[in-house]
Amino acid sequence: MKLKLSLLILGLNFAVVLVVGGIVYSSVWMGKIIFRGNTGVGEQAGGGERQGESTVSFELDKKTLLDRDKTMSKVDEMKEKIFKIRNDDPNSYTRLPESEFLGSLFAYFFLSRIAGGKEVVLDEEMIKEFRNKGTLLYSMDKQYPLMKRSIYIDRSRKTPNKPVVRPGTNIIMIFVESLSDFFLREEIHGIKGLTPNFRDMERESFRFSNMYNASFPTLKGLIASLGSCIYLLDESIGSTRIPVPCRFLFISDILKTLDYTTIHIQAGSERFIGMKDIFTKRQSYDYFYGAESLTIDNITSMKRGFGVDDDTLFDYIIGWLEKYQGSRPLFLTISTINSHPPFKVKSRHPGAGDNDMLNALYSTDRAFGKFWNYFKKSKYANNTLLLVTADHAMGNNKEYIKFMKHFEDHYRPFFDVIPCFLHFPGGALKGVRNDTSCNNLDITPTVLDMMNIDLPNPFMGLSIFSERPFYSKKGGDLGKGLELKGSYDQKQIAKAKKLIGFYINLYRQDRILPKDFQVKLYR
Repeated sequence: MKLKLSLLILGLNFAVVLVVGGIVYSSVWMGKIIFRGNTGVGEQAGGGERQGESTVSFELDKKTLLDRDKTMSKVDEMKEKIFKIRNDDPNSYTRLPESEFLGSLFAYFFLSRIAGGKEVVLDEEMIKEFRNKGTLLYSMDKQYPLMKRSIYIDRSRKTPNKPVVRPGTNIIMIFVESLSDFFLREEIHGIKGLTPNFRDMERESFRFSNMYNASFPTLKGLIASLGSCIYLLDESIGSTRIPVPCRFLFISDILKTLDYTTIHIQAGSERFIGMKDIFTKRQSYDYFYGAESLTIDNITSMKRGFGVDDDTLFDYIIGWLEKYQGSRPLFLTISTINSHPPFKVKSRHPGAGDNDMLNALYSTDRAFGKFWNYFKKSKYANNTLLLVTADHAMGNNKEYIKFMKHFEDHYRPFFDVIPCFLHFPGGALKGVRNDTSCNNLDITPTVLDMMNIDLPNPFMGLSIFSERPFYSKKGGDLGKGLELKGSYDQKQIAKAKKLIGFYINLYRQDRILPKDFQVKLYR
């Protein structure tokens, strides 16, 4: 009993740390927030005291979110109320579209602690709602409800009007730590030359201009981008988070069947959450290099933060690529770290002052610039698809809050527009822009669509070229009116608990992919 209580307290504390300041904006690409349900309670701000323990009400506006102490106080109030609420009728579930639910960090963090113990089977009406949002459920295997036969919901929508990437083309994906697109918009924030190398690549590349991150933090962001799947589970014992208990279908698993050499190189530790084992033992990576491998002097380099700096990272990558003499095509994924708190500052920008977040982003840009200049002149320039994006948007750290108080209309912690640039072999499609509203769950299906590859899969994303336009929602001016008002009554908590229980049980029981799944491609 004491152990369970300890784990509950630890889980709640971890939830609070992540929630602070970021509750608001996880619904960006999906459109509307959960609290608009059938009951209309989204308009009942501040009524919690009158409604007693049958309803949890809350209100968080931009001013509150820009003050960490006030936000913490609000979150504590919500945490206390959510666990007091009565649920007299546990079978009274109202319907909740998947995208709206995943758009609520409130349900994500608080309800995930009390859901997921048993298998949850969704009813036909909810399955239909998923389908209308672009996600097929129970279409192939009842035990593995995410599995479907194609990357397309409707294969007739597969379009020829898209870039073509021939199988055998090298693919390099760089995931920049916490790089919200806002930091590249110097015409808005006014710091000239903060990210000149990322902006140079943007000019020289194809760009998805309206992409949001679908998950947070880093490992979940990588799962979203590489495996096109939301991962909600976040459990810890003591101060150590448990490894991911389930297997996904990463693009590395698919390219491995096409005889690609698969490599991941990151500035962070190889041991964190068992990442090296996840990538090499489950997701078909041949090689995995983290901070421990990048430098002999890693103990000194890792004194501050979770790994080596991005200069060391990109120097290692350039050296690795120069030495590679294999005849097989490459699939290389890269994760940076400088802009992860505590920030690693190697270079200071005169316009950034003492803001370590901005100086860390500038340091990463300079490190990337060495790679970018190398790449353009290298043997890889004409036979490689280079994709640069973020693992997720910037979190709500104190340096971010300090800076964004001057740009409140653009304040979107944790979930925001992220850059996504594709430099095609030879510089094809330079300067072309796609404005479809999308998210990083769509990256893997989009790359497969460009490669004309199809297969059974559990993906939650869609090809941005072929199908995302049929399901996208326009975000509008998301910087305006940044606030969260809402109420949960017992029925809404029951329905949210049911849906998150559905997801979390899939993770805990390893039911994303069938145990005997093998990649079988068709064109």
